[in-house]
Amino acid sequence: MSTNIGTATATSIELMKTDSHAVDYGKNIDFAGDICADGICCFMSIPRKQTHLGILKPFLKRRNASYGVKLLYTALQAKDIVYNPCRCLDFYLKEVDTQDGSTVRVLLRCGIFGKKCRPAPCKEFPDKADSFMYDIPAPCVYNEYLAPENYVTLKHKHVFHLFYAIKDDRKLLGKIFPGYTAAETREKLNQCRAVVKISAIWNEKPSEYFLLEVPRVDSILYTSDKHPKIEGIKQAYQLWQGHIESWLEKHYGSRWQDRLDRAIEQEDDR
Repeated sequence: MSTNIGTATATSIELMKTDSHAVDYGKNIDFAGDICADGICCFMSIPRKQTHLGILKPFLKRRNASYGVKLLYTALQAKDIVYNPCRCLDFYLKEVDTQDGSTVRVLLRCGIFGKKCRPAPCKEFPDKADSFMYDIPAPCVYNEYLAPENYVTLKHKHVFHLFYAIKDDRKLLGKIFPGYTAAETREKLNQCRAVVKISAIWNEKPSEYFLLEVPRVDSILYTSDKHPKIEGIKQAYQLWQGHIESWLEKHYGSRWQDRLDRAIEQEDDR
């Protein structure tokens, strides 16, 4: 499988499941209500060597995600890929009591730059064509993650899943769950039914990680006139024609137009 939209930090992985301690604690994993709380672009869309941070990069303090939070891209018919985060990304968990019981909420945010002071590529994506790794307009990955299955399977040839992988490391665990120690954070993650414990080899010594599937939550998706939510193939093609054509040509070669026409026809017939 390709490394999707250009990030250079993707590597092949091997996974081996270990015993899970799942119980009914924390039935739901959800996002905090902030727009772009998923932070997916801060893993998958950042430039090679994180040049979007400019000349200040050597002087910027590493935020907590860089100590062991990764993003796992996986699909049944594709090789798993792991992405490392931008060094400025913060990853936080918060426990919230709801009518349905305890919920763990996830929030990813730039820890260095405020919303108005972020590097130009970050502020301009996905509305501006030349932001991040794109020279033509393109949707963000989270928009595609939420998109209808017929669009995803046409463009990517498979339905993909995304997981946050949180390294079982005392230094990291002590940073991501405000108000709790590393040991308490580990215990809460072990007890969460929605979290799976794995052993992984990711170009480093074997380590254990907590896998947490990225929730699909429409309300946190950034939308605008240039970047609406993907509702179908025809709509997306009209908005991001060049970007989608490049993917279809890569997957289907000279037959890409026929594949696209048939997919749109099937969509219209529904």
